[in-house]
Amino acid sequence: MILTRTDTSAALTLPDDWYWEDEHTWTPVEQSVEPSLTGAALIQESTRQYRPITLRPWSDVATWIDRATLATLATWSRLPGLTLTLAWMGTTRTVLWRYDSGKCLDVDPIDHAVDDSGTPPLPPVRVTLRFLQVEA
Repeated sequence: MILTRTDTSAALTLPDDWYWEDEHTWTPVEQSVEPSLTGAALIQESTRQYRPITLRPWSDVATWIDRATLATLATWSRLPGLTLTLAWMGTTRTVLWRYDSGKCLDVDPIDHAVDDSGTPPLPPVRVTLRFLQVEA
């Protein structure tokens, strides 16, 4: 998988072994149902202009990334309105970071260890990425 900033063309190569959690549960239809004063249903429907993409590690031993890559992802995720190109599984999508859950990155350390020098090593991490696809 390659994640590329559209403003600078800086690119990150990430592992390909992610699980797209909401790929088949998402629907483009947004619906609101409210009761009227008479008890009739007031139904409004529209088509969403975005699609969520939640990429999770498919297992505890999959999708490990190093701390330098994590630092780059974290820096990019702090830039409001940053548009990215996500090239994965033979498809390219234009995406933004998704903040609706309060965070667009979930980080899970693989190991917590300190070596004899007292300096903690920087083990790889598992990361969940949350995006919004902004083009059809």
